[in-house]
Amino acid sequence: MVKGHTGKLYKSLERKEGLTAYLFILPFLLLFLVFQIIPIFSSFLISFVNFNSFITSDKFSSLKFVGFQNFATVFKDQIAVASFGKSFYFSAVYVISLLVTSLVLAVALNRKIYFKAFSRTVMLMPYVSNIVAISIIFNVIFSPYDGPINAVLKGMGIIHPPMWLVDSTLSLPMAALIASWHSLAFQIIVFLAALQSVPAEMYESATIDGANGWRKFTSITLPMISPTTFFLITTSLIRSFQNYDLIRNLTNGGPGVDTKVVAFNIYEEAFLFGHFSKSAAEAVLLFVIIMVITAIQWGAQKKWVHY
Repeated sequence: MVKGHTGKLYKSLERKEGLTAYLFILPFLLLFLVFQIIPIFSSFLISFVNFNSFITSDKFSSLKFVGFQNFATVFKDQIAVASFGKSFYFSAVYVISLLVTSLVLAVALNRKIYFKAFSRTVMLMPYVSNIVAISIIFNVIFSPYDGPINAVLKGMGIIHPPMWLVDSTLSLPMAALIASWHSLAFQIIVFLAALQSVPAEMYESATIDGANGWRKFTSITLPMISPTTFFLITTSLIRSFQNYDLIRNLTNGGPGVDTKVVAFNIYEEAFLFGHFSKSAAEAVLLFVIIMVITAIQWGAQKKWVHY
């Protein structure tokens, strides 16, 4: 009898704990449903109807299914097509610079260096800074006329220093590098945690075998942190397409349309021109592209990621 009563009591406590757990995650699930799942399905729906003007938006009964017409309109729009290319260029610069720089700095911070705690604190500051403030500061720093960078370059004898953020060639990679700088702290912290989990015995054994520092890094460090590297590549690639706020405040898509990436173009099509279905079609295309790239990464990671 005692055992049966104990078993019922245990099951009752288990149910209460389970209910409590669901109550804790319920607010997140509701917010995720309202602000993520429903907008995603709404975007897919809007991309297949003629919701392309403010006049139509007042008469939902007049909405008609148009199939892939909105997607065809996107492919006919040279600015929209070019925005995808600009986004890929931005992503390449962002991901590569962020991955290499964060790994180098994480390796440096993992060693015995002076002011380690201070250095970690300083590197964390950009990540918690407001993107609008960061954009304003970098616009001042890289001002082609009275910015401190060009002032130094002119003092060194360079008569015509770069135009930086207003240069049609430099503006997009500069924006990507600034975005990389902003995200640097998160990647450093994750890489640092992975580096500290590598067993010291492996390095000691390699030292006994006569391996130098580079050999240890390529044969021990990189394979051991490959799962973390894969995670950071995937997340940073996805994050690189979420760059509207930076572009809006840094260059506003300029000079001309040279930094008009997909996220910025989607916003303009929807909220500046009222082309909601066209912008939704662009968003769906971007979603599919990211899904395909992620799927390719998941397939390729089996060849180089060591768990």
